[in-house]
Amino acid sequence: MSEFQDDKTSAADEDQRIIQEAKKFFDMVAEAEAQYRKDAVEDLKFFTGEQWPDDIKTQRSSEGRPCLTINRVAQLVRQITNDQRQNRPSLKAYPFDSKADIETAEVIQGLFKNIEYNSNADFAYDTACHYQVIAGKGFFRIGTDYSDPMSFDQDLKVMLIENPSSVYFDPFSIEPDGSDANKCLIADDISQESFKEKYPDAQLSQMSDWKSVGDGNVGWVTVDGCRIAEYMVRQYKREQILHLSSGDTFLAKQYEEGMDFGQDEKGKPITVIGKRTALIPTVKLYKINGVEILEKTEWPGMWIPVIPVYGDRTNVDGKIHIEGIIRNAKDAQRAYNFWTSAETEAIALAPKSPWVMADGQDEGYEQQWRDANRKNFSVLKYNPVSLGGELIGPPKRNVEEPAVQAITQAKTLAADDMKATTGVYDAGVGAQGPESSGIAIQKRNTQIQTTNFHYSDNFNRSLKHAGRIMMDAIPKVYDTARAVRILKDDGTTSMVAINQIFMKSGQPKRHDMDIGKYDVAVESGPSFATKRMEAAQSLEKVIRAYPQLMTVAGDLLVQNMDWPGAHQLAERLRKTIPPNLLDNDGEMPIPPQVQAQLSQAHMLLDQFSKQTAEMSDIIEKKKLELASKEKIEFAKLQMAAEIALLKEGSKSAEFSLEKQIELLDREQAILAANQPLSTLSQNPGAGGKSAAMPGQQNMPTGGPPPG
Repeated sequence: MSEFQDDKTSAADEDQRIIQEAKKFFDMVAEAEAQYRKDAVEDLKFFTGEQWPDDIKTQRSSEGRPCLTINRVAQLVRQITNDQRQNRPSLKAYPFDSKADIETAEVIQGLFKNIEYNSNADFAYDTACHYQVIAGKGFFRIGTDYSDPMSFDQDLKVMLIENPSSVYFDPFSIEPDGSDANKCLIADDISQESFKEKYPDAQLSQMSDWKSVGDGNVGWVTVDGCRIAEYMVRQYKREQILHLSSGDTFLAKQYEEGMDFGQDEKGKPITVIGKRTALIPTVKLYKINGVEILEKTEWPGMWIPVIPVYGDRTNVDGKIHIEGIIRNAKDAQRAYNFWTSAETEAIALAPKSPWVMADGQDEGYEQQWRDANRKNFSVLKYNPVSLGGELIGPPKRNVEEPAVQAITQAKTLAADDMKATTGVYDAGVGAQGPESSGIAIQKRNTQIQTTNFHYSDNFNRSLKHAGRIMMDAIPKVYDTARAVRILKDDGTTSMVAINQIFMKSGQPKRHDMDIGKYDVAVESGPSFATKRMEAAQSLEKVIRAYPQLMTVAGDLLVQNMDWPGAHQLAERLRKTIPPNLLDNDGEMPIPPQVQAQLSQAHMLLDQFSKQTAEMSDIIEKKKLELASKEKIEFAKLQMAAEIALLKEGSKSAEFSLEKQIELLDREQAILAANQPLSTLSQNPGAGGKSAAMPGQQNMPTGGPPPG
């Protein structure tokens, strides 16, 4: 097929062209990988214990000879794959251009972990590594699925490929991560019933007899079932792109004369500064059988979403040679099985050495001597006279010492050969070696890991490419305003809003998945739980040597411990640590100049508070003064009314009322001089004069004076 499409053919013709193209690709890959697929099947059978050649096994079984299988290569394989499980690599996201930011990169990184968690990615990774180590090649893939049955939102998934032989990958791909592949086909054979249930409207489902169809589609449609293939092809279209002054690119076909691209950060209009022709990749996915196309979709990215994980990959005379750890260990394992069987046979047959006797010595006792090697008789009788009438001695066993020592030595050498061909030695599988110190054992394990490091390194390359595929697809899949769950390194989760504005610490924030470019890296090493345990052990040693450190770093020690309540205890210990020793949760420290300004501002605020309190007191006093004046005026009016009523009364009553009015006038004058009303005293006997003495209270202000 030409990878540059012009879409000129009709839909039906195009479908048939795609089906024929998929068949040709399938046949081409099957032919190119014929030898590898044969070797891979043998490697997998050898791993499961089928380690004797069929002809030798049949011969030994017919002769009743032992044919033992002591499968040691399985343990060597697990040593490599389990090391990968203990040191799982993780994807890291980093900003790549000026429009990307660190916080959004952290959200994408947490989204990676959530995608892996939701899709059980560790099982997909482990399966790919399993086949990588055994047969030299494994696969996993990236796909999409709805978040739940009632949602229109989709999520990315890391998907398992259980059978690597079902994958027919582009044989022209030379990149170690398969990033340059343009085609891939994943086959799956299903029964007629399953096919009709899954695709009830398909043309093939309407046929009652598949025979006529199967006759012309050998390998695709048979009488009993059908092969469903998912065919992926990356196509390229030539497009003219524009280079904008903002650094962005724009498709020329979307450009209109006089189009406004907006302004840059400096407020200048964004203009077109260049143009060129580019090849824009798109990935088409087709579900097909031997007759029709069942489904058509387009992958939201630029790479084939199937990732190979290679073992040893060597170009031999222009042809790629792929193998795992089993391939070179087969002969050593077969030799080990043979010598183990020989050793067993030699030891088991030693008590059954044949009897040597003269002809006729067993006459009359034939059955007893026939059972002599199978039964324990207390007495074995024989004829002391031979057929010639000569007296002879009793029968004797023909005892020969089997070469058990030599056989055992040969078996040991075969075991050493397996170690040499796989690079996994005794210390790596837990056997006691000459190393006595922990450092020496650790160095030996490091040497073993170095020998087979290319397996984990190749997986890291493939995982990085998987991260690029997900990074490329995230803006298209997570393209709406929604809340997503992200996972952190310590296993905690949080919900984050994407593609929308939200408030954080009182400030508006926005994480747009389609703004900015981000890169992917792979970080290898122990898991967070292992790192936490190591940190706790190291801190414990330091604090034991320097106990005073517990008062300033006790919270760090406890929070790395793995027992219930450790987190709560760490929070309580943190509250006992001086504030100046605590970090600010990632915030920048306050400079001394700013601290001085803040201190001065606090002093000014205190002074202002005091002045405000004083003014409040003055206002309250003024309110009391006004209230007192109102009372006095009211009393004067009341007394004036009483005088008017008593004009015709006694002179003494009139004199008393006048004195009271005079007293009220003096009190009002005192109030004008800011004297408390309660300090007035009255002495009407001293010539009608009164004196104000501080401290005197509750003096009468009404009624006639004393005689």
